Amino acid sequence: MQVELKTMSQEQINEFLNSQKVGLLSLSDGKSAYAVPLGYSFDGKDIYLTIANKGRKLAYIKACRNVCFTVYWLQDNFGVKTGMSYKSVICDGVLEQISEPEAITRVIRNAEKHLGFPEGTWNHLLEMTLKDPANSGFWKINVTRIGSQMVNDVKEGAGA
Repeated sequence: MQVELKTMSQEQINEFLNSQKVGLLSLSDGKSAYAVPLGYSFDGKDIYLTIANKGRKLAYIKACRNVCFTVYWLQDNFGVKTGMSYKSVICDGVLEQISEPEAITRVIRNAEKHLGFPEGTWNHLLEMTLKDPANSGFWKINVTRIGSQMVNDVKEGAGA
């Protein structure tokens, strides 16, 4: 079996990130690593997340804001007999808490759209957040590097 790895174009990366809903946020506190799946939105440049202002994620973020965010897709019934197509995008960056009211509003509206909710679905969350924007649970990954990989339709005996 021969596998041909391909790199996605920037347009393919943007389409892929806009088509997916969940990614894996990887954090480090300098002693150990921690990864957690999170819903996200993407604006064509940076990735936006909602992170509670307590708990393990926040402890890691306080220790180090450098993160890695991975989004991937596997074909249904992934395996040698059925095929092993997949795509992945890995974004390195720095987390930044969003605390400006206009930016919070923009992020919420973008997240509603990206996740398929009607505009206004998160109005209550917006109102609650704007009461104390300095403690917002909205974060941006300022993406510093993006890598991608895809494999199309590899099956048993392919390339033999």
